[in-house]
Amino acid sequence: MPSKHTKKEKAGVIDKSIDFVKQEFAATIRSRKGSFSEMATLLRFESGTAGFHRQYKKLLGKAKQMFKAFHKAVLKFLPNKGLRIGIFDDSSVKKTGKTFPKQQDHYDSASNAFYSGMKMLSTSVYQCGKLATISSELVGEEDNKLEVAKHKVDILLDEFDVDIILFDSWYCKGPVIDKVCKHKAIFISRLRCDTKVILDKDITMRLDTIAENLPHRIYSKIRIGNKSYWIYDMTLNLESYGTLRVIISKEGQFEKPIFLVTNTDKFIAKFIVKLYLRRFAIEVFFKDAKQYLNLETFFCRSEEKWDLHLLLTNILHWCIQQNKSISKAIRRIRENINQCLLFINENELLGKFFEGLRKISQT
Repeated sequence: MPSKHTKKEKAGVIDKSIDFVKQEFAATIRSRKGSFSEMATLLRFESGTAGFHRQYKKLLGKAKQMFKAFHKAVLKFLPNKGLRIGIFDDSSVKKTGKTFPKQQDHYDSASNAFYSGMKMLSTSVYQCGKLATISSELVGEEDNKLEVAKHKVDILLDEFDVDIILFDSWYCKGPVIDKVCKHKAIFISRLRCDTKVILDKDITMRLDTIAENLPHRIYSKIRIGNKSYWIYDMTLNLESYGTLRVIISKEGQFEKPIFLVTNTDKFIAKFIVKLYLRRFAIEVFFKDAKQYLNLETFFCRSEEKWDLHLLLTNILHWCIQQNKSISKAIRRIRENINQCLLFINENELLGKFFEGLRKISQT
């Protein structure tokens, strides 16, 4: 039976750890690209920062507790109505030199050039206009991204009870689709234009070739928000995936189409397109994390510290997003470190997270 003195000491340690998390949140908001007035002190451990170093080591030990507290807070926040959507995708974090974890050369299809950096794979839950990025991790050459994605499917379906899973064409491969179907869940993804369709026993044709031979008059016009799309709904026998529903969508008669694939016939084609557009919520997270939450300017070399920084970035983004992005909130408070701390102390969602973290830490 622990003494009151021991309990009091433990509570004091927990309070210091939570205060340190608040300081790091404030520093993350305050930091600018190329300027590390706060983050350098907390995370780069320059001369005279031994105290921060000790606190940060304690914080590393609490990462699992923070992860559990964050997931519990998200689950409490998510409503019981409306479709719950799971999304996963990866994004590049450009870094020069060869000292960052899982750093390698990557190909950028937009610029047709190679760059040095890391890949971050993130998993998000979207419901009623609110996005919670529940995990982010670095993936490198030694990692099988499809195996990581299969694990994310398990988490989304088993822990967060999502109704639909969205992913982009890179992850639209047999292992991921089989994993979703094994759970008897719904997925919507984008197919590569060179996907082969079986027309007869020994005859196959690329999807884009099929689309080129379809007359525009058979497409149906739909409107989603302020944009118009032309869609055509069909069932095809895909060489790599079997028989699935494919929706061809284009923004104009002469525009290049995209191809959406799903394993459900419960929704009309327009709703399938509308649901897939929700996938871009995770792209907004990537943009916010890089521009406003110090993702690209985080200089630590340790993978363990990167894991913690990504977790804190996920928590902070979830708590301060407003109207699809966090830019307005960040711009309003980032000029003053005291305003950042005040915002963190008064934020209702962060308060619930800290309350949950305190309870988990006491057990």
